[in-house]
Amino acid sequence: MTTMEKSDFFKNLKVVDLIFEVVDARCPYTSRSPEVQSLIRGKESILILNKADLADPRVTRKWVEFFTTRGEEALPINTLLREGFGAVKKILSLRAADLNKVLKEKGRLKRDLRVAVLGIPNTGKSSFLNALLGKRAVKSGDRPGVTRGPQWVHLRGRISVLDTPGLLFPQLKDEDAIFRLAFTRAIDPDQQDMIHLSEKLLQFLNDRYPSALTKLGLGKGQPLTLESVAQVKNFLSSQGGYDLQRAAVFLFAACRKGKLGPLSLETPDDVQ
Repeated sequence: MTTMEKSDFFKNLKVVDLIFEVVDARCPYTSRSPEVQSLIRGKESILILNKADLADPRVTRKWVEFFTTRGEEALPINTLLREGFGAVKKILSLRAADLNKVLKEKGRLKRDLRVAVLGIPNTGKSSFLNALLGKRAVKSGDRPGVTRGPQWVHLRGRISVLDTPGLLFPQLKDEDAIFRLAFTRAIDPDQQDMIHLSEKLLQFLNDRYPSALTKLGLGKGQPLTLESVAQVKNFLSSQGGYDLQRAAVFLFAACRKGKLGPLSLETPDDVQ
């Protein structure tokens, strides 16, 4: 964001009544930003576990329980099929009614419930908002940085929503966090060592989802390596050896697009 956009963002955030913090359901802990946590302190917020269709549903249920024990409300959402939006709309309706009841008791005029949508890049904030609206009102895309500046969008029922650019960690050093965020494209995987990322992905799959690799015609019970993936897929380099870079790109893209079925990159046990 530019200096002016940041100024507008903080000015708008001060008047917000309710915050939807959108995270990726596949790594709901890692995809939370300390910056967002600092910004929403003292305000009512609801955690949206977006892209729940791509996550392991058993693990997602554990995450909902985990956040509940911490006093946080977490809602799994499938933006693509609009699953989970009934609960979101009910919350908005109730909060709007409560707000204007209080205003009426104070002798003040009714006003819109002001809601903000916050999160790191590519958690699906704009897609979540478009699904709420039932139309494409804000730009969305499968890459970081699509939303450029804060913008108010109006819903029916006296509700205004602030759509914001993605807020990311100032610096990332943890390899597991980099792997998870590159997998979900919160950070650009093309700017990372794809072979290294895919080796971490294979280690993860061999440990937690070994049977998933069979969906790509890979793996028959034994742990896989990038070389064995290249061998099975017949990815050869110009020198006649196995093309590990091509195998890495193939594997990473196939998993990220859900071709191996729903996967969760972390569980509550990983962070406790």
